[in-house]
Amino acid sequence: MPHGKKKKENKIIFPRYHQLDTVRRIVADAAARGSGRNYLIQHSAGSGKSNTIAWVAHRLASLHGEAGENVFDGVMVVTDRRVLDAQLSETVKSFSHVVGLVKHVESSTELKEALVGGTRVITTTLQKFPVIVDAAEKTEGK
Repeated sequence: MPHGKKKKENKIIFPRYHQLDTVRRIVADAAARGSGRNYLIQHSAGSGKSNTIAWVAHRLASLHGEAGENVFDGVMVVTDRRVLDAQLSETVKSFSHVVGLVKHVESSTELKEALVGGTRVITTTLQKFPVIVDAAEKTEGK
């Protein structure tokens, strides 16, 4: 390491069979049925769920319908734990090759801005939603 600087290595990660199968199934279902569905990826520890979620998020964010329109305005990766949120956020960001495609939101204000701003992939925790729903209801009531 010259001058004490760390060099970041770029690695190509290939999905294992169960990961590839999961990504293909979710993307195929979303292409056939459109938006408005929720998907849960559940598997054992060490099975590569974070990478699977990152591949799915990026594929759904770039999914187009038959007429060439985006199927989704954006994709949200939501978790209920901060530690898991940080891990998923880093994984999803590391798969992105476009600056600004992925946004990790730390506050309900950032979440609102990301939603209004058209961010393609948002990572966040479940705890931010009650605050943003309350704010939206107050805005509608004015």
